[in-house]
Amino acid sequence: MKTLKVLMNLTNDNPKGCHQVASCGGLDTMASLIVDHYPLFQARLFTSNEQRGEESGSKSTENGFSSFGQNEEALSDQDLDLLVVILGVLVNLVEKDTENRARLAVSSVIFPRRTLESSEAREIRRAVIPLLCSIFLTMQGAGEAVEGGGSLAVESIDEVTIKQGQREAENMIVEAYAALLLGFLSKESKNACHAIALCLPGRNLKALVPVLERFVAFHLSLNMISSETHASVAEVIKSCKQP
Repeated sequence: MKTLKVLMNLTNDNPKGCHQVASCGGLDTMASLIVDHYPLFQARLFTSNEQRGEESGSKSTENGFSSFGQNEEALSDQDLDLLVVILGVLVNLVEKDTENRARLAVSSVIFPRRTLESSEAREIRRAVIPLLCSIFLTMQGAGEAVEGGGSLAVESIDEVTIKQGQREAENMIVEAYAALLLGFLSKESKNACHAIALCLPGRNLKALVPVLERFVAFHLSLNMISSETHASVAEVIKSCKQP
């Protein structure tokens, strides 16, 4: 965890650091960490692949993913902490580096046989984009829960309430980082945009819009977003609104 936090700091608004980390295999390493530590997202990914041909009007079942409230307890506090850092590193790597975006958009990762309901003897290599989509869809609704009050709207503040508030905030960050990653990757190429859209409700990118808008509004309220990043995310939001 400490090493990853160092990488997150090194890649934050540091083009040279981003290039060096990626050239040493940083993108593949982050994707592999997700596969190794989060079987929940793998399970959702393969369920989604099996059900992709079916359309559903229910947010909780479309693409084979359950709603946020049904999934968030499957991740421990430590799991969330690690996932926030992994996604944060990936966001830093692709935010301003078009070469890194191109690499991640076409990259793939090995899924161990134990995660597949398959008789194939060898490990399976799958694209990273659907894995990132599975994270977003699994965590979708986290920002709405925090914005709506959730367990933060209580009069008595105790240790349990504080921990729950921290958990809700981390859930929201995971959702936002996943949306940012997908938004940046969608700008890389038409193929990447299409691959992302296929995994999301309605077969378009509109599900990313409210999450990204909340992300921008939150950081603007705290004066924690640069004009360059604001413009970049605004461009992504505009693009995601296209049919």
